[in-house]
Amino acid sequence: MAALRRLVAVVGLVVAFVVGAAPSAARPVVASSDVLVTEAGVRFAVVSCVLRNAGAGWGVVADAGHQPSGCTGLVTHADHLELQHDVGAVRVSSLTVTVDETYAKAGLRCGASVGFSLSRIYCYSGAAGTAALDPATLAAATGNLWVYGLLKL
Repeated sequence: MAALRRLVAVVGLVVAFVVGAAPSAARPVVASSDVLVTEAGVRFAVVSCVLRNAGAGWGVVADAGHQPSGCTGLVTHADHLELQHDVGAVRVSSLTVTVDETYAKAGLRCGASVGFSLSRIYCYSGAAGTAALDPATLAAATGNLWVYGLLKL
């Protein structure tokens, strides 16, 4: 938490703890789903995106330099982000969430609970065993969460 507070001073990170906040409305994302096909014919949907909260709430970045794949929505809950990716998956192969250098410097770490049509992304700071942070309290103009996964079709 001390590193997260230092980040506030360094990059203007907005930290306002909200207890019991209601989930935000789903932010729809228009993203086609890329499909990888192995030599054996096994098909995997690519689920990938950049998540950012520059101060107005979390969203999937879709601009000239970033293109999400397979993501259909994002909902902010009091203790996690819900990334929706209804690509028709029948098995989870993998999905990772990585913090960028801005959040890494602050000691933020993230993990995902992955399902066929949505993943819950939890963020933590401080000692192991601490409660998940309210993602609405994490904002940085240059801070990103990078998501990449393969779901078997």
